[in-house]
Amino acid sequence: MEMDTHTQNMSATPLLKDEEDEQMALASSPGAATNDENDTPEAAKDAENALENDKKRLKTGKTGVTAPPKKPSEEVLQRRREGRLKAAATMAQNLKKSGIGRFEDENGFALTSVKAIPLINQKNYFAEYLKRDDQVTLIRNWRNEKQRDVAPKSAGLETRKQPDDEDEDDDEDNDNDDGSAKAGDDTIVLQPGSQFMRIGRATDSFPTKVPMVVAIPDLHPSKEYPVVPERVNYEDGDYDFGEKFAAAKNAVTKDFKARMRYYKRRMMPNSRESAANFNRTQKPEVVPHNSDPDYREFFERDDPLLQSRDFFAGDDALRIPLSEDYTKWRLRFPIVNGTFNQEQEDYTSQQEFICDLCRVTCEALKAINIPVSEVAKYKCLLLIPDFYDKEVIEAWCDILLRLVGFGRVGVIQEAVAATFGLGSSCACVVDVGAQKTTISCVDEGLVINDSRVSLDYGGDNITETFTKLLLQQNFPIQDLNLHNHNDDWELADRLKRTFGTFDDADIAVQLYNFYRRKAGLNTEKYTIKVFDEVMLAPLGLFHPDLFQLSQRTRSKSLFPESYDHYTGEPNNPFLQAQENLVNGKGYTELTDENLLMKIIEDKQIFKAANAAYGKPVPNRAASTEDSRKSFAVPLDKAIIESITNAGIATDFNRAKKLYDNILVVGGGLAKFPGYDALLNDRINIWRPRFLSTSTLDDILSYVGKEKDRLDAKRKQMITDLKASKKDALSTEEVELSEQELKKIEADTKLTIDLQKADAVADDGSVIPVNVLPAPKELDPQLITWKGGSVYGRLKVANEMWITRDDWDTLNSRCLYYKTLFNY
Repeated sequence: MEMDTHTQNMSATPLLKDEEDEQMALASSPGAATNDENDTPEAAKDAENALENDKKRLKTGKTGVTAPPKKPSEEVLQRRREGRLKAAATMAQNLKKSGIGRFEDENGFALTSVKAIPLINQKNYFAEYLKRDDQVTLIRNWRNEKQRDVAPKSAGLETRKQPDDEDEDDDEDNDNDDGSAKAGDDTIVLQPGSQFMRIGRATDSFPTKVPMVVAIPDLHPSKEYPVVPERVNYEDGDYDFGEKFAAAKNAVTKDFKARMRYYKRRMMPNSRESAANFNRTQKPEVVPHNSDPDYREFFERDDPLLQSRDFFAGDDALRIPLSEDYTKWRLRFPIVNGTFNQEQEDYTSQQEFICDLCRVTCEALKAINIPVSEVAKYKCLLLIPDFYDKEVIEAWCDILLRLVGFGRVGVIQEAVAATFGLGSSCACVVDVGAQKTTISCVDEGLVINDSRVSLDYGGDNITETFTKLLLQQNFPIQDLNLHNHNDDWELADRLKRTFGTFDDADIAVQLYNFYRRKAGLNTEKYTIKVFDEVMLAPLGLFHPDLFQLSQRTRSKSLFPESYDHYTGEPNNPFLQAQENLVNGKGYTELTDENLLMKIIEDKQIFKAANAAYGKPVPNRAASTEDSRKSFAVPLDKAIIESITNAGIATDFNRAKKLYDNILVVGGGLAKFPGYDALLNDRINIWRPRFLSTSTLDDILSYVGKEKDRLDAKRKQMITDLKASKKDALSTEEVELSEQELKKIEADTKLTIDLQKADAVADDGSVIPVNVLPAPKELDPQLITWKGGSVYGRLKVANEMWITRDDWDTLNSRCLYYKTLFNY
């Protein structure tokens, strides 16, 4: 019986629970307030009693079987409704008394605080994200800082009159805004190179030159000491440098003799033998230290500094007496071929490499008397290559801001800085450095992207080649080893700069004296005779095979290739002129007809692309791989290629101006006498005829019209042939056979009337070539740095400074906003 009762109660529970939940839900639901005065607590109690009676009727009988649910009567439903209303009214009354109810007429609360967002009109919508300067953090911070500087002046705290914003010569003022010091006194101009780092204040007349080298203890010295250049020494005293070098030397000699004949220069037939026989008998003369005009001090091998120091940087690194007998130290060069040295035998980690760069930079700051504690007060203007690697530039900025500690850093391309140093707004800048040669065309302060060419040879290759030629002429110092950068390399480089020339009149058997300074030995004086080797070695710039460049792929293990975060493609600058030369499609290698056709096609491609960002490149992976290998073409052909691509990117009237303003900077070429006349001749020799005439635009107009006519004819022939074959099909559905298409192509093939093109070319004049001389009393090696110092003193440079906070916030995006070029 107890079990049945329990079962009965359990069976009834769900119904009772549903009713109770329903009643609780009604009682707790907020409702509108009512003003019925008859609603009293007694009436509510009657309603609850009635509801309880209804629930009891649903209980089961004694048998314990659940009664089937019955449909409540209309009267019961009415009472339920009235009960709900009364319960809601009671709840509302209680909320009103407590003051927490929602009364729209009194407190004005909205139904929701979420704003309704309307749908975007897909046919016409736009966004202003990063469309205005005030939306960019860098520009906004710069403007706020400028306003803070102006505020004290407007308050009368400055006695100096505020300069007028409309002053035309505002950029030429020679003082700061506050008149406290000369403009640029707090600006450090930094030009890192493969051989030297040039550094100085923007107000200095000349920079300080610090060797880009670091010496560290050699914990695992090699058993075999390298010998540079590699050679085979025969018993009779002759040297062999390989068949390729002999073939290249014969080609250069043939070209040299042809030039001497053209200018009616006579040469004695046995001049080489005469000089070699004289050199074979020469013995050195010992010179005491006090009689040596340029005596150089080296560290002694037992010097305490060599025992206590962990490294030497700059000039001190070259004072270590390294030789085959003393290999406790070794030299590392952070910059090779104009970029970071990432060879595994030198550096195994980024930190190790960055540490060497910091050491050289700090040594350079020490050389210009700037203590490390005051570096934060200075701004640094970094001169970067025209063909830059983004990973390298970003690493430099990170080093200068975070590790060295400069307050601000700015970036400018070397070619642009060279035009500032020259004082010209348009020029073709040829920078022949120690290990790299770059060619860029600059127009109105911007580098024309497609005109850039980078070649992997420079003055150091001339030095090595000159050494080979001297050794073949029985040079008195038979054990000369260029691997010893502290003495023998310095000697060979000095001989190159002293004897090398491009002046035809200087080619004869001549007698010279020089001094050899070796660590731990007395200074020795030598007398030698030289002949044509003084010109053959520099001619390697126009015959790169003479340099015997290594074809080994350069390592990029420390700083990998830069890639676009969105597309995954390499995003380093693309060089159209470089691409043409790498693929063997340079304009100097084409026939006249193919030359005109290529110019027309390249112009059409360039117009179809966005000129600001360059044309799309289908295969960047191949270009990236090629950029890691040594690349060399004759310098004269590279200049023609660069200017031609600049004319395609702009117009060929601009190319005429570029030919008239060829600026040679750096110490690899401009230090040789007569380089300007030789370069002028070689450009005129290799420049195609149509590229030399002032009526090139008229010739291209004729070819373009002829090409458009044949294109229209081709389309019409295809349409007519399809119409004759369509039958029941539409014209679009008709397919032509391969033979029919080939016949149409043959009938509409463009054939340029070269006689007509020649006649148009004859109507014009020959575009002159002019190699600009360096400014008076200014070394060509210093033009680029001097231009950077001029730019650093202009007030417009204030817009390109990047602070440490800016770099921490945006990192490489700072360069996108702050550089003058398209980074």
